[in-house]
Amino acid sequence: MKLKHIWIVFNKELKDIVRDKKTLFSSILAPIIIIPILMTIVGGSTQKMTQEMYEDITVALTKNSDTESARNFLNSLAELDENIIVADPVDDPWQAINDKEVKLVIELENGFEEKLKNSEPINLTLIYDNSLARSGGAVGTFQATIDRLNTALAVEKLNALGINPDILSLVNVERQNIARTKDGNQFLMMILPMMIALLVAVGGIPAATDLVAGEKERMTLEPLLTTRSSRMSILIGKYLTINLFSFASVISTLAGMVLAYVINPAALSLGQGEIGGFSVEPLAFVLSLLITLLMGMTFSGIQLAISTYARSFKEGQTYLSLLIFAVMIPAYSTMMIMPNDIQPHMFVLPIMNTISAFKLILGGVVNYAELVMATISSIVYVILALLLAAWMFSKEKFMFRS
Repeated sequence: MKLKHIWIVFNKELKDIVRDKKTLFSSILAPIIIIPILMTIVGGSTQKMTQEMYEDITVALTKNSDTESARNFLNSLAELDENIIVADPVDDPWQAINDKEVKLVIELENGFEEKLKNSEPINLTLIYDNSLARSGGAVGTFQATIDRLNTALAVEKLNALGINPDILSLVNVERQNIARTKDGNQFLMMILPMMIALLVAVGGIPAATDLVAGEKERMTLEPLLTTRSSRMSILIGKYLTINLFSFASVISTLAGMVLAYVINPAALSLGQGEIGGFSVEPLAFVLSLLITLLMGMTFSGIQLAISTYARSFKEGQTYLSLLIFAVMIPAYSTMMIMPNDIQPHMFVLPIMNTISAFKLILGGVVNYAELVMATISSIVYVILALLLAAWMFSKEKFMFRS
């Protein structure tokens, strides 16, 4: 194995891939263009849906409840919360809600005003459609306003009786959020590590399929093997090309995400809150990047081995597409796990160790022992994957399987 031969093979394979404009566009350029558009659209839609749930809550009475007292009651609620807007009474609540005329419909019992005067509880029926986010989501806001009205009425009655209204709330709760990250960061902690792991694991598939299985089909692999370069030099040259292609696809995707953030900061968190306030330790970040690179190298070796086994380009695509599903299982299983909930064994499992490492640094919870565990285990996986690829590349029964 000679470095000169490795460089020649690497340079040759890289030029071949760059000439393939279809692969170059789909894996490198497309993410930079598509991701900002997609995330801006989805983020804007999510933001709009959230606003519909908590703002401009249109409320109407049923025709049966439409009295002056009922209208005054609704108007008093609107005075307590500026987001509540009183609309005209409706005949058909379901139709009115689905036609976007109102979000909620109220039905009050007859004689409710007399009961309120006598400090008796009244029945209020809140009609909504839980299948519609704008209607079902508005229930909580309206209920909170009703609670405020109940408190105001109770305070009024207690003052009239000469009783201190403070007895209604003897325990005052002060909330203190000690989370080191903002709401948008929590969403990013779920999505970003998973996306990076998936992209690193599958980013080299187009190159891996073409470099061995594709060359078998084009009958260009045999002439390459007859050159002065050893099989190991050829293998390493192809392996480095797959690695470069894999990392380039990740960088292009992250560039697309950064561009989406520049266009609309809320897009990256899909409208779930602000992003910011990260405090990343440099050494922890370097270790996380190293773990990610090692994971990419591991999967490049696996992809090269699978492509070596495949008899044709199409067969290679079939086998390597199954690898995508194998990667998705651990990636999605760790999606909802927060940094403090990560178990030690996750730092020695492939894919999970990369996701866990990024979750740690994004959450500001750094444990160097666990990061070192992830690094060592990743090095072991790289060695095993390379040994597998080298063994298969050296066997004629795999190289020229009929």
